[in-house]
Amino acid sequence: MKNIVNQCFFLLLVTCLVACNSSPKEKTETLAVAASNSGGINGVDGNCVAPPEWFNGTVPTPQPQNFPQGDDVTNCDFHLISWQYFLWLTEEVNGKLRFENLYTSNAIHPETKDDTYQVLDIVEQALSKGILIDQHGRAVYSNIMINDIYRDWVLENKLYDPEVFVDFDATADFPVGSMSLKANWKLVQPGEDVSNLYTTKADIQLLTMVDGEPRIPEDNPQIQKDVEVALIGLHIAVVVEGHPEFIWATFEFDGNAPNFKEDASGVVVQGMNDPVSDKNWLLYTANTTARKTNANNAEILEFVDESKQTLTPVTQVARQYAQGGGSSTNRGNIDHLNANAKDQLKKEGSIWENYFEVGAVWFNTEKGVLKPDWNPNVDSTMVTGSLTLSNATIETFTQKVRSQNSCFSCHNTFPVTNVPLSTKVLPGKNANTSHILLKNYQGGGEVKRSN
Repeated sequence: MKNIVNQCFFLLLVTCLVACNSSPKEKTETLAVAASNSGGINGVDGNCVAPPEWFNGTVPTPQPQNFPQGDDVTNCDFHLISWQYFLWLTEEVNGKLRFENLYTSNAIHPETKDDTYQVLDIVEQALSKGILIDQHGRAVYSNIMINDIYRDWVLENKLYDPEVFVDFDATADFPVGSMSLKANWKLVQPGEDVSNLYTTKADIQLLTMVDGEPRIPEDNPQIQKDVEVALIGLHIAVVVEGHPEFIWATFEFDGNAPNFKEDASGVVVQGMNDPVSDKNWLLYTANTTARKTNANNAEILEFVDESKQTLTPVTQVARQYAQGGGSSTNRGNIDHLNANAKDQLKKEGSIWENYFEVGAVWFNTEKGVLKPDWNPNVDSTMVTGSLTLSNATIETFTQKVRSQNSCFSCHNTFPVTNVPLSTKVLPGKNANTSHILLKNYQGGGEVKRSN
C-alpha cells in the first residue's frame, strides 16, 4: 500500500434531514471565529480546536461529569470530547494502547468479570449479515470492549440475568462515564506497507462453513494466534453528563475509502455509474463505479480457499456520508477540528495523525431526552450532530439504507421481540441501547432491531 493521499472531506447535506433535525442552538454553535490554518474548510472558518496540552505529554483524562450543560454547550464540545477520548484511548500504557487493556463484553458476567483477553471474534456487520472483505480476500475483524463503569453497573444490577433484566426499571440510565468501544482490524498481508497505520498482534477466530455460509462458529471456533493486524476503525460510545443516550463517535484511518462526490453546497452529485475515485485506497480499487461499492455480500459470500481463509467477492468501499451529514456547523466543526488535531499530531510524529473523526451523534435535549420505546425512525426530532453517521468499515452495507444509516437506528430503546420461544419479549428500556445486554438476553446471535 503506497502512501495514502490526504483525505478529502466532501460535504453531504441531506436537505430533508437537516431541515427536520438542525439544532435550535445553531446560532451559538462554535464556528464563528477565524483561526489560523483553517483554510476555509467547508467554506467557512472556525475556532473548534484541540487544546495544545493534549499533545504535550500525557493526554488529560476526559471528565464526562463536567461536560457543559444548557446554553454553555456547543456542537464543537461534542466533537472535542470525542477527539479527547480517541487520543486518551490510543495512548500507550504499559506497552499497550489504553483501549487494549479494557474489559471484553464477557466481563458483564460475575464468573468472567476480569476478562481482558481481546480475541478478534466478530466478522459480520450489524443488521446486514454481510462481511467486509478486503482487497486481499480476507475478512475484516472487530472486537468489543467496555470500561469498568459500564461493567460495574451491569454487575451491580445483575442485568446479565435475563429474568432480572426483563423486569429492570425501564427508565434507568447507564451512569456517566460508561463507555463501550468497537474496533475494526484489517489483517496485514506479507509485504504490505502499513507504515501509516497502527499495527499490533492479535488472536483471531477463524471462519468455517456454518449452515452453508462462511462464518465464525458460535461453539469452539478455531483460533489463530499472534496475527498482525492494523486498526482501520474505532467506534466510541460514552455517557457524559446530561446525555444518557451516549455520544456515539466514530474514527477511521485516512486511507480507507473515498467519499461520494458532492457539489460545493453539499449535495451529492455522485453518478452511480461513475467512478468514486481514480486512486487506489485500502478498501477500494481505482475507478470502481459507485454502483459496485458497499454491496452486501451476505447471500453470495464464498470461500476461495478455506485453509487460507480467503473469500470472494472482495468488497469495494466508499463513504456515502462525509462527516455523517448534519448541519453546515456540524460538518465545519468536524473538518476544522480534524485538521487542527492532525496538524498537532504531525508535529509530534504520531501515527494518529493518519486517523480522523468521521462524525458523532447525540441528542439535542431541548427537543427530547432518552426514554423507553424510542426509535429514531418513529421520532428523530431530538437527534443531532452527524445525522447519517456510519463508519465505512463497520457499517459498510447499511450506509445506503435510510432506516439503518444512523447509530440510533440500532442503538435505541425499542422492545426486543426477536427472542427464543422460551424467553419473554424484552420491553422497551433505556438500557436497550446496549447491544451487549440485548445479545446476552436473547442468548447470542444477531441483535435485530425494529425499524
